[in-house]
Amino acid sequence: MIPPKFYTYTIILLLLIQFGYGCNNKPASNTSSVTVVKTVKKDSVIVKEEGLTDEQQFRQFLKQFKDAVKTKSKTQLVTMFHFPLQTLPQWTNDELNNTTVKPQEGLISQNEFPTYFDDIFTKDAVKLIPASGENDLSEIDKTTTENYYKTLQQATDKGSTLYELQKQYTEDNGKETSFGFVFGKIGGKYKAISYYRPWPLK
Repeated sequence: MIPPKFYTYTIILLLLIQFGYGCNNKPASNTSSVTVVKTVKKDSVIVKEEGLTDEQQFRQFLKQFKDAVKTKSKTQLVTMFHFPLQTLPQWTNDELNNTTVKPQEGLISQNEFPTYFDDIFTKDAVKLIPASGENDLSEIDKTTTENYYKTLQQATDKGSTLYELQKQYTEDNGKETSFGFVFGKIGGKYKAISYYRPWPLK
């Protein structure tokens, strides 16, 4: 015969198990709490990004650009360019006065970009861009009178700053050459808006 106390202990044990399961099984409450935390963090990031200066925004973009170049990620890099992309060699005001410069001839579309990708991101460029430093960077004066930069400014956010990355180096054959990019803010985000070298890309 089973002692009466056995039934009492069994009932108590079952109640404890049920109570314990009920306390731990609260998906709705936990989910709500996590959502609130994520929203707060997301809002904080947005506020922080909106408060960045042009230079801070550019610095963030440049780091991402360098990382994408290092891995030669075509998919990521194409999103970091503004199209049509200007690819003529940089022209000076003197050249503009003495020769016929047609900026439209240097423009390439997003569809054309893959055709010129390896010409832009050569073996030397993939090595030099990620390793570039402060001496390779310059901020373009907003009041510049150079037509090259003024032409590029037309596509950028009003009052924003242009930045330039230029590399001069010696090729394996001993020939000195260079390349560069100009970056501008369009729609609140920095992008590469021109690429140049001593000879036309197209």
